[in-house]
Amino acid sequence: MAFFIIVENDIFAAISLGIIAALIIIFSRHAPQRVGIELTDRGITFGNLFYPHKQLKYFWVVHNENHKTLNFHTSAFVNNILILELEDQDPFEIRDFLIKHLPEHSETEENNCPKNYA
Repeated sequence: MAFFIIVENDIFAAISLGIIAALIIIFSRHAPQRVGIELTDRGITFGNLFYPHKQLKYFWVVHNENHKTLNFHTSAFVNNILILELEDQDPFEIRDFLIKHLPEHSETEENNCPKNYA
């Protein structure tokens, strides 16, 4: 901010930078929330959001020593990857349930995204 005020003599840039820094600090202090997830024959309920199976293109499960996640590719235009962290749930049981309703994307890389994701 001092650079913009002293060197560039640009108050607007300094104020904008200060607002952005304040927002980053405020949002970084929010702790993640636990949200209930329910898998049904109709779709997936995630908090107060409901995704019917017709809005989900496919799923894949990542299960390694670092974490367990259930991932979905949705039909949404923006934010079309939904990643749900699994705690003590059995990923194999979840996979067996979902495979009855959705196609599974079997080619995933270590970064948890499908290889041919576009």
